Order: sequence, then C-alpha cells, then structure tokens
Amino acid sequence: MGEISRKHIPMLRYALCLLIGIGLTQYIPAALSLYAGCIAGAGLLYICIQFFKPSRHYKTYLQVCIVLVCICAGMIRQACWKSSTSPVVKQLRITSFPQKNSFQIQFEASVLNTPAFQFFDAETFLIVCTDTGAAIAYGDVFTTAAPASLIEERQLPYEFDYKAYLFGNGIRRKIELCAIHTESDHTRARHLYAWIRQSRKQFKKATSLIFTTAESKGLAESLLLGYREELDKNTKDAFLKSGVSHLLAVSGMHTALLYQAVFVFFIPFGQSQKHRFIFLATALVILAYFTLLSGCSASVLRASLMCGMFAIAYAFRKRGSGLNTLGTSMVIMLWFSPYQAWNIGFQLSVLAVIGILTLHQYLSAHIQPQKKVYRYLVESVSITICAQITTLPVILYHFQSFPLYFIPANMLLIPISTVALFASMFSIFLVGLGIHANWIFRSTQWLIELFQQVAASISMLPNSSVAPISFSFWEAMIVLVVVGYYLVYPFKGNKKIMLLFTSLCLFWSGFRIYQEYRQEQTTRKLFISNGKRSLYLIQNGLMAQAYTQVPVKPADKAHLQAYFHITELSEVSLNEKAMGLTDRNTACTLGWVYRKNCSTFPQSPHILFSYKESDSIRYQAKNYHSLKVKRLVPIY
Repeated sequence: MGEISRKHIPMLRYALCLLIGIGLTQYIPAALSLYAGCIAGAGLLYICIQFFKPSRHYKTYLQVCIVLVCICAGMIRQACWKSSTSPVVKQLRITSFPQKNSFQIQFEASVLNTPAFQFFDAETFLIVCTDTGAAIAYGDVFTTAAPASLIEERQLPYEFDYKAYLFGNGIRRKIELCAIHTESDHTRARHLYAWIRQSRKQFKKATSLIFTTAESKGLAESLLLGYREELDKNTKDAFLKSGVSHLLAVSGMHTALLYQAVFVFFIPFGQSQKHRFIFLATALVILAYFTLLSGCSASVLRASLMCGMFAIAYAFRKRGSGLNTLGTSMVIMLWFSPYQAWNIGFQLSVLAVIGILTLHQYLSAHIQPQKKVYRYLVESVSITICAQITTLPVILYHFQSFPLYFIPANMLLIPISTVALFASMFSIFLVGLGIHANWIFRSTQWLIELFQQVAASISMLPNSSVAPISFSFWEAMIVLVVVGYYLVYPFKGNKKIMLLFTSLCLFWSGFRIYQEYRQEQTTRKLFISNGKRSLYLIQNGLMAQAYTQVPVKPADKAHLQAYFHITELSEVSLNEKAMGLTDRNTACTLGWVYRKNCSTFPQSPHILFSYKESDSIRYQAKNYHSLKVKRLVPIY
C-alpha cells in the first residue's frame, strides 16, 4: 500500500464533503442554505448534461460538481434540522433511561406528533422533573404544554461545555416540569420499548446473580453494554489515566467481536448461498438488538452499520473496501442525524477506524515478522499506536490530557477485557438457561476484578497521565491536516511539502515557546465566582495559589491549569472562623464575604463578593459581585 487511491474511496470523500457542508451551516447564516440549494441544483443539472453529452474534461468537471453537490447537500440537511419546530402541546416519548438523584429526574424525550416527512428531524428535549417520586420508564409517553428554554451557555471558560455535549446528541432545548403523568401508548413501537426495558431488567438481574460485589457488577455492566450507573468514580479515573477508557464504553471493538462471534458460529454450517442468507439475517438482527440495547451510541451505530454492510457483501459474495464502508456508514449517520458531527464518540470512532485502515495497513504490509508471537505483538502495538495518532488531536482538545502508558495498558487490558467479555456473556447465557455454575461465575468475577486491578495499577504509576495540556481548536485542526496528509501519502512527499510542514512545525514551536516565556512574566489576580466553589487565584508566572472554601476537584484543577497555563497550583483553605477574606494592593482592595455577619475586613472595599446585595451598602463597596452568578473577574 504505497498511498491511498482516490478512485477507491469515493464514499469516504463524499462523506467528508457532506461533513464540511454540515459544519459550514453551523457557523454561517441559515439564509445561505437557499443559495446552497441553487448550487446543488445547478450541479445536478450539469452532471445530467455531462452524462448524455460528455465534454473533453468531463471527468474532472464531474468530480468537482459531485463534491459541490455533497457540500451543498450537507448545508441543506443541517439547515432543515435546525429549522425544525415543535408544536406548543407536545406528545413526548422518553428515549433514554431516567437518571434519578436526590432532587430531580433527568432524561431525554422526543416529539411524537410530527409530520411524516420530518420523522428524523423530530426534536429531542432534555427533560428535568423535580418530582423524584414520578413512576416513569424508558419508552413511556406523556403530553406537556410547558415552554422549552435554551440550554445555558457555560459561564466559566474552563468548565465542561454541557451545551456542546447535548448538541452532539441532538438536544438544543430543555423543558422543566414539576410533575409527569404518563398516558397509554397505542403505537406499535410500544412493544419494542417494552422489549428493551425487559431485556435491560433481565440483564441487570443476571449480573446480580453472577457478581457478588458492587464494583465488579458495575464494571461488567459497563464493559458489556456501557451501563455506567453503578460504576464508581475511582474506576473511571483509573481507566482514563491508563488510556483505556474506551473499554468502558461500548464501542466498535465490542460490536466487531460480537459480529466475529456470529461469523465463527456459522462457519461449520458451510458456505452455501442459503447459509449465507441465514447468516445475514441472524447478524443483522443481533446487531440491531445490540445497538438498541446499548443505547444507540455513535460508535456502536457506526460499527453496526459497517458490520451490517460487510455481512451483506459476504452474503452476495462481494468484496468491499473498508474505507468505502466507513464512508457509507458516515453518510447514512450524518444524513439522518447531522448533529453527529459534533458528537465526541462519533469523532473518535471515525478517526480511530481511519487510522487502523490506513496507517496500520501500511505498516502491516511493510513489517511482517515470521514468528506468530512477534507478529501478534507488532499487530497489537501497531493498531494501538495508529488509532491513538489519528485520535490524538481530538483527545487533547476535549480532555486536555494524554495517557503516557497507553501502549502497555492496551496490550495488557484488551486481551483481558476480551476474555472477560466473552466469559461474562457466557455466564449470562447460563443464567438465562437457569444454570447456576458457581465456579464459572467466580472465574468470571475474578477476570473482571483482574481487569480493574491492572488498570488501577497502571494509573498509579508515576506520570501516568500528562496533564494539563493546553490545545486550541486551530491547533487541533492543523495537526489533523498534517496527520491526514501522511495517511493519504504515508511517509512520502516532495521536498516542498516537507519544507512547508517543517517550517510550520518550527513556527508553531517558536510561537508556543514565546507564549511560555510571556506566561512566566505574568502576574495577575482573578476571582472565580461559583457559589461555594468560588476561589481567589493569585498567579505568579507558571505558579499560582488558590484560596478556596472547599477543595478544588481534580478535574477542575486540571482545567484551571490548562486554561491559565499554570504548571503548579497550590490550594489555601480559608479560615472558617474569619468568614471572610481581604486583600489589599496598590490597585484596589478586595473583600470576600463567604459567611453571614462577617466583619473581618475594613470598610469601603473596592470590589466586594458576597451572596447578599445588602453587604454592598454595609461595607460601602464601590463594586458588588454576587456569588450566586458564575463569572470570572480580573482584579488586576
């Protein structure tokens, strides 16, 4: 494989053009979609003309027109999804399993009473209900006339962007309710939702019989179907630092293993056309059931589509390209759900598969050890590194950390997780048959516990996770372009291209070094207002002190360090007896009242932070900032 031929990956190229059109519509006025429709119509007309009366350079013109049509189609599709509206009185179906806590219930719900041609554009809302005793379940139907409000923007720049996360799942607005009254469902879909609810219930019942500890039960449920409700935070952090958090989410690997198991099961029955069609029907049903049961995540949906297309090709005795199959699955997903372009799972899944199907195949063709053991080790390391290379820009941009030991972690934990996965599936199968094989159940639990202990041990190694890493959007785009070039032309390029990339790397490195130099000279004071989690940050170069009421969470601390380019952040707990803080400098006097009836600082502070506006009059403050509002206020 010297380089990727453009002739053999048309669907991937069309999928990328569709993706570009969807992305453009998000950042340009919606009115331009009309012009996009005109351009698409003209392009289609030209394609038809060239089909009957080809010109001299019709192939080049044809490719340009197809690319323009795909981009315009993406723009039109995204504009149609954004312009979809819902009636005032909405009949909603619960499309996610409700999550309960001490003060509210939260779930997703999609509109039912929409026109047929807008079925795939039915709006999905985030529902927040304060009635924690409401008897609701996945698939229930209810009607509401409550107004919907937009999802709030993040107030602090370093916080998790919950609005962007929900947008990647197709949710733009939320509805707040005091009570929910479900109603009878007369649609045919009720049987499907009831089946999924019953399957989930039986699955959890089976895991309760197999695993005796809450930790192993929660880890097994996450490994099998991605259910993280009973997974503790320490386990999540351990897998994240080890670089194998993808094993806790049902991904393409799980789907591929399931498809491979079905394929191996049908091998003894022969390869006649009849058996191929039986295999096709069985594989499609199992893949669809697994996708629905696991929650229809982007990575599982993408993998199920690819495996389904491979099954169809096998049934009709055809051979397909992996990249073309990936492109086809992308086109299907983006056309029906254009918001998937902003879904982190979709981004990571697609990039990882591209790395495996391009760079890994190139390395496999040029590095072929004779011994099976060495070949397995080389294949494992190659797949891990290639998938990590293509997903690295997205990981650094979203998570601002990099797992240092991801290669040994994946080499150790992927085989263990595979064995544990099949052992758990076999144990659940035995429970379904009414067989209680205690020694098999104990062995399965031991595998799950080994899986957890190895991940925890790797995460406890020194510098297991390099964080924080400040990585901007444009830096991620530049790195993706460079990586994409080497995927298309692996380890090849003329002198001009190499000189251009080298110059860009040198310029980028010099710019970042200059930024670090300027950061070392930075001295500033900032107040981050966030209720009881407020803090007063004093930065001197690459070091800073944070005065806080409550300890800063590790994730918030990492985000603070990445956003403000701080290498060392120390915390200072405030004196509870004082109930207030004062800081005087040449610019102004800061006063922070974090308890009632505080009188520990002098009158007339220049800037006062307090929960009560009356404190501003009491202490004669020149500027008052309420602690109930999230904000970042520079002192100087």
